[in-house]
Amino acid sequence: MKSMTGFAESSVNTEIGKIMVNIRSENHRFLDVNASVPESLLQLETAIEDRMKNSIQRGKLRLRLSVQTNRKERQRLSEKVLRENHSSLKRINSALGLKTEIGVEHLLMMENSFESHVGPEVSRDTETKIRETVAKALVKFNRSREAEGQKLEKAILGRLEIIRKAVDGVKKKRKEFVKKSEKKTKEKIEKIFSSRHKNDPLISQEAAAIVTEKSEIDEEIVRLEAHISKFRKTARKKGPVGKELDFLIQEMNREAGTISAKCKDAGISHLTINIRLELEKIREQVQNIE
Repeated sequence: MKSMTGFAESSVNTEIGKIMVNIRSENHRFLDVNASVPESLLQLETAIEDRMKNSIQRGKLRLRLSVQTNRKERQRLSEKVLRENHSSLKRINSALGLKTEIGVEHLLMMENSFESHVGPEVSRDTETKIRETVAKALVKFNRSREAEGQKLEKAILGRLEIIRKAVDGVKKKRKEFVKKSEKKTKEKIEKIFSSRHKNDPLISQEAAAIVTEKSEIDEEIVRLEAHISKFRKTARKKGPVGKELDFLIQEMNREAGTISAKCKDAGISHLTINIRLELEKIREQVQNIE
């Protein structure tokens, strides 16, 4: 089991400077991958995103690659851009009816007036180092997700055990409820008929049949226990399990609701409420699982 949330970073020194890779992720229904890389390394963007997609099946994954350059970036004024900016400012003055003098200081305040000159193209050796650094960061990232996933698994299975015990409690309460209800129903039937039918076995059979029909929850209990067993096995499987666990929670919630509706017993009702509360807590935790 892996959490959908994780964080990792890695770095390497290269001829163009220190390359730093930062990866983080958050919950998402599907797979959403995005890599942010400097313009000088755009040729690696697709390969990096493909590598990310092979490492995660569900979640919102963001990778940021930055460079602390070894050399100072040279900048110079772009005459072409200066002329374009000057024309733009003149049009704005005219449109707004302004008479502001446009000076050089106004043009220098506009960032696009400068053009940068970066050094030579990135070598293959540097590209290889960057790919390896991304791979290392992804390994660390998955380890962090696995560590968080183990914590989630322990917490979820702990709550599942609470639910299992509550189901055992429902089974016990139902036996008590059926016995009490049979007795009450039998007494009511005896009152309707004459006292000479007091010990008639047919009355006892009819009373038992009425109670059983009105409080039949055996099938729901069996299905609920089966879902609990399936949930436990699924949680321990390798690979993405979040969607399957979410589906099982819905099924368990449905069975618990049916049990509560069918069996009019306060004790059973309280137990099913506790079951559904624990299921809701598990559902919130499952939202973090891949």
